[in-house]
Amino acid sequence: MLTARRLRPVALALALVLPLTAVPDAAAATRYRVQRLVDGTALHSPNGIALAPDGRLLTASLASETISTVDPRTGRTHRLVGPRDGRSDDLAIAPSGEILWTDPVGGVVKGRAPDGRIRTVARDLPGVNSIAFDRSGTHLYVGQLTFADALWEIDPAGQAAPRLVARDPGGLNAFAFGPDGMIYAPRSKHGEVARVDPRTGAISVLAQGFRQPVSVRFDAKNRLYVLDGATGQLVRIDPAGAKHTVATLPAADDNMIIAPDGHAYVSNMADSSVSRVNLDTGAVSVVTSSKLAFPADIASDGRTLYLADATALRTVDSRTGAVGEIQRRLSSSLEFPSGISVTAAHFVLTSELIGSVQVVDRATGKVVREVHGLDNPADAVELADGSLVISEPAQGRLLHAVGETVLPLAENVGAPTGLAVTRRGTVLAADAGGRLFEVAPASGKVVERAAGLGGLRAVAVRPDGSAVVLDVIGRRVVSVQHNGKREVLARGLDVGYLRVPYARSGGLTVGPDGTVYVAADRDNAVDAIRKTRG
Repeated sequence: MLTARRLRPVALALALVLPLTAVPDAAAATRYRVQRLVDGTALHSPNGIALAPDGRLLTASLASETISTVDPRTGRTHRLVGPRDGRSDDLAIAPSGEILWTDPVGGVVKGRAPDGRIRTVARDLPGVNSIAFDRSGTHLYVGQLTFADALWEIDPAGQAAPRLVARDPGGLNAFAFGPDGMIYAPRSKHGEVARVDPRTGAISVLAQGFRQPVSVRFDAKNRLYVLDGATGQLVRIDPAGAKHTVATLPAADDNMIIAPDGHAYVSNMADSSVSRVNLDTGAVSVVTSSKLAFPADIASDGRTLYLADATALRTVDSRTGAVGEIQRRLSSSLEFPSGISVTAAHFVLTSELIGSVQVVDRATGKVVREVHGLDNPADAVELADGSLVISEPAQGRLLHAVGETVLPLAENVGAPTGLAVTRRGTVLAADAGGRLFEVAPASGKVVERAAGLGGLRAVAVRPDGSAVVLDVIGRRVVSVQHNGKREVLARGLDVGYLRVPYARSGGLTVGPDGTVYVAADRDNAVDAIRKTRG
């Protein structure tokens, strides 16, 4: 949280701006080649899941702000609603065929009619997460998590004001209605499954001992199932409350739906996967999955690549492309990483969704420092003295976090996104408006290095001290020399999935040999841009 607010004068040294010289793309094309190092899929980090009337699956994604369809037979996916309207965590299907979903960040419930029209159903519900109709299909309920804790009945037509059912019910995640008309819900704050009266809000505990229950569903025989996202266990609960494990899936499962044929479909946000579970036999088959979930940024320590993979912290071998994992959501304290930088001792992870920065000890994996209360931070770097510089593009500023104190370092600097530390200890900042500028942490002095670079998301420092930037609007990587000379190293890259209201996903870093590595977020992939011989 910002503990003090004190304006610091910013010196815009425009007289020092160096002229730029464009280099023809043909010259760069003969010197660099793009190699796909890690391949992925088009489905990005799914959260909620529902079954459409035509038999297709619908998935909601908070990280990629997308609602997609998935063919359960082939795994083929299609984007139905894109950013930002598609920012969603859970969904429900109305009897009319309208798709309704929750947007926890916007605090709204939205709907998409069969003809494609999108409307806002309810507002002013920060953290709204779970959503379900009762069995009649006429009464709609939503639960708030994270930013608030409550259960509401809302008008599907969007006319009447929401009715409060229960305040502080314990974090009701994806819930379902039982044959008795009661709500059966995971209480995420207590590791329990509870029965909730939708009229009075009265709660009775049915089963305990879960680490992170995320979803409760009934099958066609009215048998009750619970999904634990931290352990990956899919559990059946009998009427007496006894638990029977049906199957164990990877951690970071986020939701499930049960089809009439007795199969459960489980979404996993860290694997960008949907799995099918036979509830009678426990057999698991994968409908679709990816090595990467939604790589929003990338960093390097000179040996290994590290990815802020939306719902996981991952490694990539820069030679072989082998993917490893350090942490994932739910089974650790990891938030939703969208920005990453690395030092000898720490990972510095930025979460735009949560509005936070986490500093993680590389040796232990423990979070050693957190900064919360930020406004959509894009990136953060740790300086030699242990302080942090954080970019807030929505506020047009850089912040300096020293101990518990967070103060503005440079203001009115456009929309600063990616950051990098130079050899001199200054900070390079990529402005989404196309500028590259340098800031001295001690004084806040700002010097523009280049302009007209497109829609910038990220910057990195090359071995010779020059810079490379990622222009996600132009889908290219540009080198910027000390004298201001520019060179396009590669174009046509699969980057920039989130770019409204500014560049928000995709990243780049540089290896010790000068190879540029790109987080190709559109394809859940990683590319290497290598210099060719001759």
